[in-house]
Amino acid sequence: MKRIAILGISGSIGVQALEVIEANPSEFMLYGATVHRRVEMLEAIHKKHALTAVCLPKEHHQSFIEEEISLFDDLVKFVASLPEDVTLLNALVGSVGLASTIQAIEMGLDVLLANKESLVVGGEIIAEKLTQSSSKLIPIDSEHSALSQCLRGRSIDDVEKVVITASGGSFRDYSREQLATVTREEALKHPNWSMGEKITIDSATMMNKVFEVIEAHYLFGLPYEKIEAVCHRESVVHAIVYFKDGNIVAHIGPSDMRIPILSAMQGEKCLPYRSIFDITKAQPLHFEPIDSTRFPLFDLGVAVAKRKGLHTVTMNAANEIAVELFLAEKIRYLDIEHIIETCLDYFDHTNDLTLDKILAHDQAVRSYVKKLYLDGETHDSH
Repeated sequence: MKRIAILGISGSIGVQALEVIEANPSEFMLYGATVHRRVEMLEAIHKKHALTAVCLPKEHHQSFIEEEISLFDDLVKFVASLPEDVTLLNALVGSVGLASTIQAIEMGLDVLLANKESLVVGGEIIAEKLTQSSSKLIPIDSEHSALSQCLRGRSIDDVEKVVITASGGSFRDYSREQLATVTREEALKHPNWSMGEKITIDSATMMNKVFEVIEAHYLFGLPYEKIEAVCHRESVVHAIVYFKDGNIVAHIGPSDMRIPILSAMQGEKCLPYRSIFDITKAQPLHFEPIDSTRFPLFDLGVAVAKRKGLHTVTMNAANEIAVELFLAEKIRYLDIEHIIETCLDYFDHTNDLTLDKILAHDQAVRSYVKKLYLDGETHDSH
């Protein structure tokens, strides 16, 4: 039986991962979990699964104080406490997940990765750590899970290019003029997927697809020139691999995140899952280039990704705080683009990265944006 610890169990991926575990009680056991706010949910999970360890804010520890359970208020310390046979599922949202991913890899734990920001801001460090560790990094994103399925039994050297698909998000048919006045509620109405708020906004701006291009670069060791993205509004085809011999392999399936979650958890097994998908009832499938006028952040983001270093940290931090401000209705939708561009122009770039430098720079960018948009002030020096 595989023991699993979930970082961010109250989020969209965490909830669906728990459903997969509960649907396969002879295969998986929930060892531990973390939450930031949903303490009552963690209490209910513990009553059902008798968790060994939990991580939550210290002020809520009294809810578990009489239980036989290890309590933590620090994510990295929680990960550091995990036994070597526990698999870590990182479902956190944002760069907050990076340190935990690195800790797990240093310990040799297998990591099921839904926290794409780990690779966006720390891909270079993680790639180096993996060469010195027995840890396996297994993707949960639907596109990268699909690429993994297409590549099974094939060498990455046989690949001509890979293509990941983008739905286009909530505003795929909007003009720039219409985008200037869209609301928070409109942005959160994704046409195909049920996801968390942050990733839904990233899907609308296409920043999520930038992150997925970066993920593919590090997960599969492919140069950016061999990674493409196209708009595919039906979200039936999740990834395509072009091989050098002319063969093309595509992965199709429903918009159901439980499938890639199960694929990541099961390893070499093929566990049963009832997927309601009838190919005869699928709509006509459409594929088109990403519109750089509607989605200017995609080309910008890929260009930043190719530069690597602190520029990707700047881009990610600026995007995270901008999305947070938009969801709080402090800025307009198109301000997200402006904030990212402003920060990329303002902050210095270096390729000499450490975890401490990444975390410090992340905070500096967030502070700058908050002063700029909440206080109406700017810094005079970097």
